[in-house]
Amino acid sequence: MKNKKLFNMCAAAMFTAIIFVLTRFVSVPVASGYVHFGDALVYIAASVLGGPWAFFAAAVGEALADIAYGMAYYAPATLIVKALIAAPFVLTFKKSDKILTPVTVAMTVISGLITVGGYYISDLIIDKTYAIVNIPGNIIQAVGSAVIFIVLGAAFDAVGLKKKIFKKREV
Repeated sequence: MKNKKLFNMCAAAMFTAIIFVLTRFVSVPVASGYVHFGDALVYIAASVLGGPWAFFAAAVGEALADIAYGMAYYAPATLIVKALIAAPFVLTFKKSDKILTPVTVAMTVISGLITVGGYYISDLIIDKTYAIVNIPGNIIQAVGSAVIFIVLGAAFDAVGLKKKIFKKREV
């Protein structure tokens, strides 16, 4: 594809918007934060885009959701944590036609640990009171994101999404 960079920018923008919407509007308040569907789309974005495009979509989409949710003080931490949860998928990104593989399922565990640990450290800096209190919510976030990723990944693989749309850009 001649305009590979343009395609990647548009796909990253699309994923940024979807991640924002699923983080901000498909969420449940818990303790001092909220549990949402956005991380599952971070995993999908990293599985189909790879590289810096997935980092951008993850970090910006979720940080904007924090700002829109009225929790702007978490946005700097979210920029870092969400880029980091995309990293395991990006580091194992392969030219596979599938989103859901044994490797990507295993990466949900690593990304979940990054979520729990990253927000624990963030809470120690932002407000120590919530550092321990938020751990159960962050665990629920991580497990829920893994389940949603597996369901969406299987559905997208069933229709050949990655092969039909994202693999064509390599031609």
